[in-house]
Amino acid sequence: MAILILTSTGGAPGVTTLAVGLALTWPRPVLLADCDPGAHQAVLAGYLAGQAPNGKGLLRVAEAHRDRRPLREVVIDQSLALTDDHGDRRLFLPGFTKAGSAAHFGGVWEDLAETFERLADVNFDVIVDAGRLGPYGLPPQLLERSALTGLVLRTSLRAVMSARVHLPTLHEDARSSTAAQTNFGLVLVGEGQPYGRAEVANALNAPVVATVPDDPVTAGHLSDGRPRHRKFDSAPLVRSLRSAALTLSVELQRTSDLVGSET
Repeated sequence: MAILILTSTGGAPGVTTLAVGLALTWPRPVLLADCDPGAHQAVLAGYLAGQAPNGKGLLRVAEAHRDRRPLREVVIDQSLALTDDHGDRRLFLPGFTKAGSAAHFGGVWEDLAETFERLADVNFDVIVDAGRLGPYGLPPQLLERSALTGLVLRTSLRAVMSARVHLPTLHEDARSSTAAQTNFGLVLVGEGQPYGRAEVANALNAPVVATVPDDPVTAGHLSDGRPRHRKFDSAPLVRSLRSAALTLSVELQRTSDLVGSET
C-alpha cells in the first residue's frame, strides 16, 4: 500500500475533483488527505456539501504531534467517512482551516508522512490532494515517501507552458528527496483539447500516467456535491476514473514492492 500525491501548477485543472473521483473508485481502502496549503476546504464545501468537520482535521493532527502522541490512530480518528456506506473504507482527512497554517506545519510533515506510509499496516492507500504547486514546491517529507506524484493539467498551450515553468521546482524537490525511487507522471484532463498525450509528454519530458475527459456536468457532483445525473454511472468521466484508479493503484503497488525489495 502506498501514497499518491496529486498537484497542479495552475489553470484550475481540477486536482480536488480528480482526487475525490479516484478515492470513490479506488479498488482498495483509501484515505483522501486534504494537504492543500491554500486552506480552501474544497472537499468539505464541495463534494461533502458543507458537512461540518466538527473540529477534525490537520489542526488536531498538529496538536497530537505537539503532545507527542502516535499519529496513526489520530489520523484515522480525525477523518470523516467519504461515503454513507458504513462498510466502505473510504476516509477523508480535512485540511487546513486558516490561510497560512501550512507555514507552521513544517515540523509535522515528517511524522505525518511516515504515518501515511504506515497506514499500509491497516491496508489503506493514501491519496494526497496537495493543491497548487507553490513557489517552494511540495513538502519534501511527503515526496520522500510517495510512490507516485501526479501533475494534473489540461492540454491547452497555457497549461503546458505553466507546467514547463514550474516543473523544475518539482524535479528539484524530488532530487533532494532521499527516496530516489519516487515516480513522477502527468495526469491529463481533456486530452486532445487541443494537444494529445504524446505531444504533452514530449513537451514536458514526462510520462502520462492517466487521462480523464473534460466532463463538467459529471464533474459537478464530485467538485460541488451537485445531484448525480441519470447517466452518471456510465458517464465518460466516471468510466475513466475507474480505469485510472485501477491503473494508478497497480503502479503504486508495483513501486511499493520495488522499494520494499531494495530495503
